[in-house]
Amino acid sequence: MRLNLLFVFLVLVQVGLGQSGNYFLSHYAPSDERISTLTFAIAQDNRGILYFANRSGILEFDGHSWDLITTQNPVYTVVNAQQQIYAGGLQGFGKITWGADNTRAYQSLSNQQPLATQIFSSISSGDKIYFANDRAVFVLSPKTDQVEAVIKSEVALNGLLEITGKPYVKTSNGLLKIEEGKLIAPSFPWADDLSVDFASTREELTLLVVSGSRLFLASTSGLNEVKVTDKEYLARNVVVSVAWLSDNLAAVGTLRGGVVFINPSTGATLEITNYYSGLPDNEVYAMHVDHNQGLWVAHDYGFTRIAPTLPFRSYSHYAGLEGNLLCTKTFQGQLYVGTTLGLFVLMKQDLIEDINTTPAQSANENKKRKGFFSFLKKKASETEKKPSDLKQIVKASYIYKRVSGVEGKVLQLLETDNQLLAAGNFGIVSVNGMKATFITQTPIRFVFKSSSISQLLASTQEDEIKTFTPVKENWKETQLLDTLNEYVSYIFEDKLENIWLCGRTQAIKIETVDGAITSVERVPFSNPTVDESMGLAYGSEVYMATGGSFHRYDSKENTFKKYDSLPSTKKYFASSGYFWFYDGHHWNTVDKRMQAALRLEWLGVFPNIRFIAHADQENLWVITANNELYKFFPSSAPKQQNNYPLFLRQVHGQLNKFLPSRSIKISQLESAISFEFIQPYYLSTRAVEYRYRVKGRSDWTNWETSNNLVNFSYLPSGKFRIEVQTRDLLGKISAADEVTMEVMPPYWRQSWFYLMEVIFFGAMVFLSIRLSYGNPKYRVVSQLLSLITIVMVIQLVQAAASAQLVATNSPVLDFFVQVGIALLILPVENYLRKFMTRSRRAEARA
Repeated sequence: MRLNLLFVFLVLVQVGLGQSGNYFLSHYAPSDERISTLTFAIAQDNRGILYFANRSGILEFDGHSWDLITTQNPVYTVVNAQQQIYAGGLQGFGKITWGADNTRAYQSLSNQQPLATQIFSSISSGDKIYFANDRAVFVLSPKTDQVEAVIKSEVALNGLLEITGKPYVKTSNGLLKIEEGKLIAPSFPWADDLSVDFASTREELTLLVVSGSRLFLASTSGLNEVKVTDKEYLARNVVVSVAWLSDNLAAVGTLRGGVVFINPSTGATLEITNYYSGLPDNEVYAMHVDHNQGLWVAHDYGFTRIAPTLPFRSYSHYAGLEGNLLCTKTFQGQLYVGTTLGLFVLMKQDLIEDINTTPAQSANENKKRKGFFSFLKKKASETEKKPSDLKQIVKASYIYKRVSGVEGKVLQLLETDNQLLAAGNFGIVSVNGMKATFITQTPIRFVFKSSSISQLLASTQEDEIKTFTPVKENWKETQLLDTLNEYVSYIFEDKLENIWLCGRTQAIKIETVDGAITSVERVPFSNPTVDESMGLAYGSEVYMATGGSFHRYDSKENTFKKYDSLPSTKKYFASSGYFWFYDGHHWNTVDKRMQAALRLEWLGVFPNIRFIAHADQENLWVITANNELYKFFPSSAPKQQNNYPLFLRQVHGQLNKFLPSRSIKISQLESAISFEFIQPYYLSTRAVEYRYRVKGRSDWTNWETSNNLVNFSYLPSGKFRIEVQTRDLLGKISAADEVTMEVMPPYWRQSWFYLMEVIFFGAMVFLSIRLSYGNPKYRVVSQLLSLITIVMVIQLVQAAASAQLVATNSPVLDFFVQVGIALLILPVENYLRKFMTRSRRAEARA
């Protein structure tokens, strides 16, 4: 089919920030390129782990690592039932369990079912699991894992649905209800003349997608059509799935238009997530809503989690934005973004399309899409065009336009004197809408407007300090500080109207009185790393951040001294008079009240932030190292999250893998052992930190994202109790069940073996003594056996004592423990020696 897209007209209008941004997206894919991303269904267990029915098997993802549970054939469907994951595919159905080698494995439950092939659909309803192919429905009890019924059909079956809490199956003749092991005609409280394609149930309410991309809300009391605002968009892009997220939010997946989020009560479109808003591909393979109302979308490039409830909205996927993002500013209701390639402003774009394809043609495509096993095709058609080439109603109604006259790297955006100034390696310009007027063309490092002298100070890349004063709508250079030739990376002002110029190893303090400069002096500070320094004034104090630490100004000694009351900084920067720093765990500002109000802990979602600035009095702009621009709404951020449980994921030594449990016995021959704990978390891989301790043997480790691995490189015998905790980005601490590890020594080092040796050699000593009474030639043998017996007694006592004493991780301490035990049993050795001496004397007298 040849599709043409014709724009009748394109109108650009300047608007305020009426655009609320796009939903927060997180993208995932297995690092192993050999694993296919062609996915047919998604499920999640009660611990939060996700499972993907894949042509390579069953993919397992916990937010941190991927595992592939291999099957002999492709898997087409997965379902969670009573804390157990079941799956169906080319060769039947089964469940995920622990294999003989203590790894996750697939166990078939359909070996006795000859009809159980090509299983492509499954649902869990009530206390039963239903699997279906085109010929039969299989009813499985999750309690016994036994097939309770096989319901054969004379007509072709097209898949299973749950409607108002009851199981149904689609057939070529319409819907049939599954009841008591039979397929019966449904008894809906509405006329059964709808061809239902997809359904999603939330409690007793079901959202139905019927032919023609019409949506209905079904309940036990009736049926109401949802008046979808963008019904035409759905019809032309072919609906392939539907899912509830909340009472007022549902997602509709399409073949070539991404995901449409609607309010199912009103039909209003809340968001369209497609290629133009960050989704890698517009073709949706499968969708699933996780336990935290995040929508998982499977597509050709992996998996994307869409988080409508997160307090972040993306502004970086609108067309027209070029270069790496460096800074942003809201000015007179418009969003300006500075990048390495210039300055851009977000504009509104109204699009009207002339589309040649008719709804009837789209309906025909929908029927083809729903054909038996048509979903197994990786593409709708090998010759079908990419989303950018297909006809559709484009919803990207905003676009970035370049501000003319700004060619270069925009390092800073500053609002002053009712003007927006942009500074960078092109100089300084005053921005008026889409045009820029130059103030200076000298490359600029930093610019600051001083309120004490009412002038603009600019640090140039030629190590000069230029000053400008406003004259009507223009700026005039005053050359107030042209005698200073210093490298200056930052400029700020304190409460006493002193201006501070921050260099690499010193600051220049400019004192002013009544708008006039009275003195200029240099104040040194320690900066061994020669990092760029930044300063701030908080209250009556002046601080300098450099070299990973803070320094406070001592006016008496006219120097900066290291200040330990603030945490060390891993990264820091300032914007619009505010100072932000990262301490290795959280983003902070020196004003604790502002930090609490802005909910800065939520910024832990991003592993690396490039820029933070106020969007307004309540919200923030955030630019990440991934070149994403977000608007953060602290007031809409939840005060707490529903976290998944923290649990022991796997245990493996050098020789074997062990079944995760609260009590584990391990041979000392393993030499080393590793415990992997996990708390599934899908906002960011760095948003959850771990710490652990071996109770009674070590203190808690530091909070680190990598401390979910508890490694033992040396295994002394004894019992070890392992405690693990996590801390999420909101500071909530969770704990795993305590795990007890008992390290068993090899049998030749266990007490029972030493006891057997003592008994054996003791018997030999007794026998040799008896023999020596009759024959002196056995005397040497008797003495040798007695010496061996003494050694065995010492080892027996040591082994018994070591089992009761706390083992240490230090061989030196173990040595002293053994010496102490040897001294304690020294009287036993003396007694045995005396006994042997008396025996020899008695023998000699005899």
